Amino acid sequence: MTQTNSMEVHHSHHSGGHKKNWKEYITEFIMLFAAVTLGFFAENLREHQIEKNREIQFLQNIHYDLEQDLKEIKMTSAFNIEKQMMNDSLVAAYETKLYKKDLPRFYYLLKNAIIRKFFDHSSSGFTQLKNAGGLRLIEDKSIIQKIIGIENTIMIIESLQASMDQNLLLLRDELNSILDPVTNNKMNRSQNLTYTSSSRSLLRRYNYPTDPRPLTTYDHNKLSRLINLCSGPVNTTLHINFYLNRLRMQEEVLNEEILKKFGDRFKD
Repeated sequence: MTQTNSMEVHHSHHSGGHKKNWKEYITEFIMLFAAVTLGFFAENLREHQIEKNREIQFLQNIHYDLEQDLKEIKMTSAFNIEKQMMNDSLVAAYETKLYKKDLPRFYYLLKNAIIRKFFDHSSSGFTQLKNAGGLRLIEDKSIIQKIIGIENTIMIIESLQASMDQNLLLLRDELNSILDPVTNNKMNRSQNLTYTSSSRSLLRRYNYPTDPRPLTTYDHNKLSRLINLCSGPVNTTLHINFYLNRLRMQEEVLNEEILKKFGDRFKD
């Protein structure tokens, strides 16, 4: 009796549940693998879309920078040309010894020789791109190459402007030793500080002095040095305008390419 019960219990233990065959295991594995793979691809697609949206936003910001730069290039180039012409007038005044016949104009030309306008690169979009991880966010290789070319040209322009600023400091020191301090002070106090986008007005900030006192010296060598110091920064503007023209062409091409490829996806 005990043996029979034991066998019955043993038999009942093996009769429960369903034993899976190998096909079912493979099917479950394939379904699990497919679910994981699809989830992986979906996450990659989502991240790619986020990166693509960021790329478009950065390119839109760069587009705004380019638009502003092109306006700034036009203003700075026009100012530099005006400055070159004023320096020609100063050199002619020195050559004809105008300081003996028309001292107010000579003061006027000398004082306005220290005025400069530097190209101010609009860089918010470029800076955002660098802070966000650099050019790796831009997939278009043609656009990357153009951005690098523009940045290289801007570096040259900024280097020239820094050199010009150093020469202008030397010019200011020399002017302070030759201009009469009373007349110089009157011209400083009466200068036009109202903002203007006009190159002609900006370059004529200092007015003609009334009843100017004589220069502190009329020594030929000292005046020659002064005029050369005035001409030095003006010579630099020739080089700056050369690179500004190059920059203008580079930025126009890049701006056109960005608008053509991504402009329809820009947000208002």
